[in-house]
Amino acid sequence: MWVFDLRTLKNLLILARFDRPIGIFLLLWPTLTALFVASEQMPSMKLLLIFTFGTILMRAAGCVMNDIFDVNIDKHVQRTKQRLLVTAEVSRSDAIKFLICLLFLCALLVVQLNLFAIALSIAALIFSMLYPLTKRFFKLPQLILGITFGFGILMSFAAIKNEITLDAWLLFIANVFWALSYDSHYAVADLKDDQALPIYSSAKTFQSYAAHFILLSYFAMYLALYSLAKINDVSLACYFLLTCSLIIAMHGVRNSWNLDPKDNFVAFRNNNYVGLLFFLAFLAENFV
Repeated sequence: MWVFDLRTLKNLLILARFDRPIGIFLLLWPTLTALFVASEQMPSMKLLLIFTFGTILMRAAGCVMNDIFDVNIDKHVQRTKQRLLVTAEVSRSDAIKFLICLLFLCALLVVQLNLFAIALSIAALIFSMLYPLTKRFFKLPQLILGITFGFGILMSFAAIKNEITLDAWLLFIANVFWALSYDSHYAVADLKDDQALPIYSSAKTFQSYAAHFILLSYFAMYLALYSLAKINDVSLACYFLLTCSLIIAMHGVRNSWNLDPKDNFVAFRNNNYVGLLFFLAFLAENFV
């Protein structure tokens, strides 16, 4: 049995980014949206707990996997050179043991779902392991990130309807383009360091056109979300909240158009409110 002392456990929780919860919310808002859209009412408390804790644990596992794969890259990047695997405050063996524990807890949650959702969870795990490697050979790794983050949506529909409906695909597509948007904001912050490394990102690929790429990605995201709203004949409240979400996203694009790393990082963080508002938009439909 693996036992971590308190100092090691604290460091492992930091390694898993529990001290930086924004990543949890960026995963959680679309997953919760999918649960409510698929249920067409209040989802069961069991499903809400499974998907909420599953999202939290899988995000933590993804962070640990990323740092294990990227330790030799992170040491050359200003923002990441103090990560705990780089500084050896957490050993590689402890990180791997902690990752196995997180994945085991995820498995305990997933096995309570139907076979379709379980199969999708295996695909999600494969993509989670693939994502940290794609930045080494794929010029748009944010696309893989968006697909990976979208599995919570597909699993929600699989668990409730045992099928992937048009609603699910529209939410999935919206989420892929959302990840392309916010993670491109994030990538701008590392662009200077990334230029000297053999890795790729959307910011490095598009360079001075990164802001245009972010804008077009948001356009595709909201096209999918408004299409979902239209086919479900939603209320004015839903459209209003969606539009508030859009305004925050566009405000971030405007303020970061010159690709200043600090402005892009602020725009990235504000995507928490972008996601919260589109979740509230579709949540409102279950109570009007």
